[in-house]
Amino acid sequence: MTAGGLKAVAEDMRNVLGLKYDFMEWHGRPPDTYFIGEYQEVEPLTEDGEQEAVFILTGFSRKSFSELERCRERIRKLYHPVEGRVRSTESGSVVAVYYGSSIPLATGDAEIKRIQINLQVKEWEALK
Repeated sequence: MTAGGLKAVAEDMRNVLGLKYDFMEWHGRPPDTYFIGEYQEVEPLTEDGEQEAVFILTGFSRKSFSELERCRERIRKLYHPVEGRVRSTESGSVVAVYYGSSIPLATGDAEIKRIQINLQVKEWEALK
């Protein structure tokens, strides 16, 4: 996943959806509800320059599962499973993000709720 793709997802999380978001780990004191992002690249099967990754958003909340479900629904609407969200990066590359799936996860702690949201990310770098 390129730096442009990571930046596009971070901007969407913070600026478009208004969610508290950080990459790989939260820095500072965590708010009541926040999301952490990480990715796993998929080995390319074609020679068209497409890069693909599964972007894993893990949401945590001290409020309720309903709060995480409201966030999940907003994320699903932004990254529609079929239409996705397509945008260009500063370098001229194109990033397409699609909602994939979600899984509520047990934490073993009654105060903390957790959900995993999987996004499909496809990127095409600009030709030089």
